[in-house]
Amino acid sequence: MVGLYSDGELIVSLDSDLAAEKALKGGKEYSVEKLQELLSQSQLRRAKSKALYLLNFRDYSSRDIAARLKKDFDVNSVDAAIEYLKEIGATDDSRYAENMIRHLINQKHYGRRRIFQELAAKGIDRDTAEQALENFSIDEQSAITELLNEKFSRDLGDDRGIRRTIATLQRYGYEMGDIMCALREYASSLEDN
Repeated sequence: MVGLYSDGELIVSLDSDLAAEKALKGGKEYSVEKLQELLSQSQLRRAKSKALYLLNFRDYSSRDIAARLKKDFDVNSVDAAIEYLKEIGATDDSRYAENMIRHLINQKHYGRRRIFQELAAKGIDRDTAEQALENFSIDEQSAITELLNEKFSRDLGDDRGIRRTIATLQRYGYEMGDIMCALREYASSLEDN
C-alpha cells in the first residue's frame, strides 16, 4: 500500500502497483474525482487479490467469497471481483457444489434432503444443486444400512436407542420410509446370524 498525504495527513491508501502504474508523484495535486477513481481502482485490485489469496487455501462458493470480501471492500469492488473470478474460472458454483456433494456423501454420509440444505446454506441455488447431484448416484437405503452397521449398531439394543438413531438419520437427511426399511433389514440380518 502507498499513502497519499495532504499537509502531512494521510488522505488515502492505494495499491502500490496501481500507484506505480499511474506514476503518482509527491508534490503533484490531484482532484477529488481523480482520487475517488484511484481509490475505486485500488479497492478492486485489492479485492481481486484477496479473493485469489483465499482461493489458494480452499474452494468457496461465490456467495461465501463475496461475504468475506464485503468485510473489507465496497459492494462495487466485491461484485467486480466475483465477476473476474468467474471469468478466469477461479470460482464456479457448479464445481463447488459437486465437490461439496462428494464430501457430504463420502465423509458425512448425508442424504439428499440434507445435501440440499447444506448447499443452500452455502449460497448454491436449487437448479445448480440439482444439476450437480445428477452426477452422483445415491442409494439412500444402502447408505442408511452402512451407517447402521458402522456407526449406530451399539445404539440399536433398546427402544430409546432406536428412537435416537431414527432422529439422527432424519437429521442426516434420510426419509422415514427408507430408515424404517433399513432398520427392518438390519434386524433381519441379525436374526439370520
